[in-house]
Amino acid sequence: MVDFVSSNKPSLVRRPLPSDWLAAHYPGILIAIMAGICAEAISSHYGAPSMLMALLIGLSIHFIYDLDTARPGIEWVGRSILRLGVALLGLKIAVADIISIGFAPLVLVAFAMVATMLFAVAGARLLGLSRSFAALSGGAVAVCGASAAAAVSSVLPQDEESERSLTVVIAVVTLMATIAMIFYPLLVVALGLTPQDMGVILGGTIHDVAQVVAAGKAISPKVGELATFVKLMRVALLLPIVMMVFLWLGRGHGTGSVPRSKVQYIPGFLIAFLVFAAFNSAGLVAEQVQSLGSDLSHYFLIFAITAIGVKTNLKTVLEVGWRPLALIVAETLVMLFIVLGGVLLLH
Repeated sequence: MVDFVSSNKPSLVRRPLPSDWLAAHYPGILIAIMAGICAEAISSHYGAPSMLMALLIGLSIHFIYDLDTARPGIEWVGRSILRLGVALLGLKIAVADIISIGFAPLVLVAFAMVATMLFAVAGARLLGLSRSFAALSGGAVAVCGASAAAAVSSVLPQDEESERSLTVVIAVVTLMATIAMIFYPLLVVALGLTPQDMGVILGGTIHDVAQVVAAGKAISPKVGELATFVKLMRVALLLPIVMMVFLWLGRGHGTGSVPRSKVQYIPGFLIAFLVFAAFNSAGLVAEQVQSLGSDLSHYFLIFAITAIGVKTNLKTVLEVGWRPLALIVAETLVMLFIVLGGVLLLH
């Protein structure tokens, strides 16, 4: 006997509700947030780099990623919160502050950034490393350390290799930035340079913003301020560098679902970065809003780096060998030699 009622009844598919999304994602989100808060607390108490602490804590709890209840939230934080944190970096950019440094030092630092990126591509090819690793390491050294590496990673094809490369880059670049924070001030003082020259060298060569501020203020408040302005110029160039990487190696050029022939769009978070920077440069952003946005960007990046650490298998990271380390060290030296040599030649 045929059941005509059931055969003629249309099938109804229930659309997922916001509560369904929250139920699937909140365990992983909470884990990333709590681990990130612990990383920030350790950093504040002991003075250790917060990004490195976030990465190490994430790596130490990688086993959580095997839980089906935690994986969706961790994936979301490592992707969406990462992009939001990068977008909010635009609130740190003020064109007037950057221009006040002078034309010649800005051109010198910009040239060093481009040269470092090109060296990263050539060095990666020579050492047999991937183009993705060249983009990640070159962007991190040329722009602003772990934050730049995270920004570049967000436009690369997402696979196990890119996540492992990001973990290696963050760890090594943070180590190099810490070493530079200690020894670069000693170098510029020994050379007897002017405060402006010291600020250009420190801000133009040290990877992370926090280490730039610490290195500059270790000499004097004026050097610290000048170094920060130079560093913000490098951060301002994050957008064009990420866009170049996106057009070169973006998802449309990988093995993902987007065909190579499809015209690539500009990621929304990069547009937001540019808009925030333009508003801040025009004086349309209140100081309180700027401070809040900067803090939110910092914490969002902490949470995202923690999530990326959770997703990464430390065993696979340790198997990468000496070549990635050698490339990042060489990129760091190239950046230093160009900026230091340029400053000495200008005088």
